Amino acid sequence: MTLTVVVTGGKGGTGKSTIVTNVAVALLTMGQRVLLVDSDVDNPNDHIFLDVNPKKITPIRIFTPGVDLERCARCGKCNTVCPEGAIVVKENKAPIVYEEACCGCKSCLYTCPYNAIYNRGRDLGYVRSTARGNLRIMVGELKPTEAKSSLAVNRLIRIVKDYMGDYDFVIIDTSPGVHSAVIQALRVADVVIAVSEPTPLGIVTMKMTIDLLNAMKLKWIAFINKSTISFNYREEMVKLCKLHGAQAIFELPYDEAIFKTNMDYKLLVESDNPLKTVLLNLAEYLVRMKSDGEHNT
Repeated sequence: MTLTVVVTGGKGGTGKSTIVTNVAVALLTMGQRVLLVDSDVDNPNDHIFLDVNPKKITPIRIFTPGVDLERCARCGKCNTVCPEGAIVVKENKAPIVYEEACCGCKSCLYTCPYNAIYNRGRDLGYVRSTARGNLRIMVGELKPTEAKSSLAVNRLIRIVKDYMGDYDFVIIDTSPGVHSAVIQALRVADVVIAVSEPTPLGIVTMKMTIDLLNAMKLKWIAFINKSTISFNYREEMVKLCKLHGAQAIFELPYDEAIFKTNMDYKLLVESDNPLKTVLLNLAEYLVRMKSDGEHNT
């Protein structure tokens, strides 16, 4: 049984990447086979925390229409069904395809009565991969100028699914927010770690994340990073998480030494800092959750 853990949060800079990389390595030290997936395709950075250089292994490719002008009757049906307006047909002229607007849905392909539409294809970006010891890392990355993040994450997850069965844990790092690209990753989650910090904005964005997770009926764990920067907001965050169904709550106090560890391309769980026990305890919690799930199947 593979347990898929998705780590997400409503805003950037809360420490998702720190938690993802440390928990992945902690699980590895506990004898677990771990695949780490960075699905923040706009700004992947887990490999930086791990001080590795992933190499391209496959493109992230989507359907993009081409038009066979000899078969095309200029009927305009492709234009009518396209939800993005990516195909334009005017005054019986040859269709114009705006590929950057295409969402890859293939409506034009299935609708054309003359079989004039074919798949020209387009690479949105690449999947990169490498290893850090026995930890396998896969990274999704958009090409510059591409804006179809949710499509790229959707294709990335499809590619990753072919590897999931080889691991005990798959840890997926999402982009910040509650948008479609995040939802694409959440769709494969067995459990979610929702990360935030005790600030006014942190509470607002945590509430947005919680609403999304509960709407999707997902099990979730709360992780309050830098929990000691505000006692009052920390108390409010804990109440919010308990009220809305957190399976557990983990807290990592603020410590400047953690930032220095990160800047040295080192991991907290591999340091002498006693706060590493928070992340080790989280990893142990996930191992128990996986074990309980196997016993209940």
